[in-house]
Amino acid sequence: MKFRNWIAAALCTAAVAGLAPAHAQTYKPEYKLSIVVGTTFPWGQGAEIWSNLVRERTQGRINIKVYPGTSLVQGDQTREFTAIRQGVIDMAVGSTINWSPQVKQLNLFSLPFLMPDYAAIDALVQGEVGKEMFKLIEKAGVVPLAWGENGYRQLSNSKREIKRPEDMKGMKLRVVG
Repeated sequence: MKFRNWIAAALCTAAVAGLAPAHAQTYKPEYKLSIVVGTTFPWGQGAEIWSNLVRERTQGRINIKVYPGTSLVQGDQTREFTAIRQGVIDMAVGSTINWSPQVKQLNLFSLPFLMPDYAAIDALVQGEVGKEMFKLIEKAGVVPLAWGENGYRQLSNSKREIKRPEDMKGMKLRVVG
């Protein structure tokens, strides 16, 4: 999904939140938005832009503070999902690989060679599979807003070039839990 589409989806959600009459809605003084990376990276920049636009478009009723480097969970990326469910974190720009310990089906996006290009990924997340994944995430206690792009996982080794699944035969690979 293109970065601008991610921002647009997030902004649509923020715009809907801003439609309720002010007297009917009570807001926390500050909402915590966790990001794995720093604010100089694209996801961090997107989080800051989005939080500023939400504040602006809600006339200051909704204030979101960005916490980079998964600082709200002592840097443990895999605890972010649980922290959202527990209310320690209000929102997160998270990665499927980090959230897959809680929602096993998210491992789909870590399978090498499954999706040949960005068009295939976009078709997957914007189609029935993406909708089903959203339902699974919500069933696990977190409400997803949009898909973002995190690029492809890379395989590296000191033995040989890997271009096809067969090239990994006999190799031992270390991956995220």
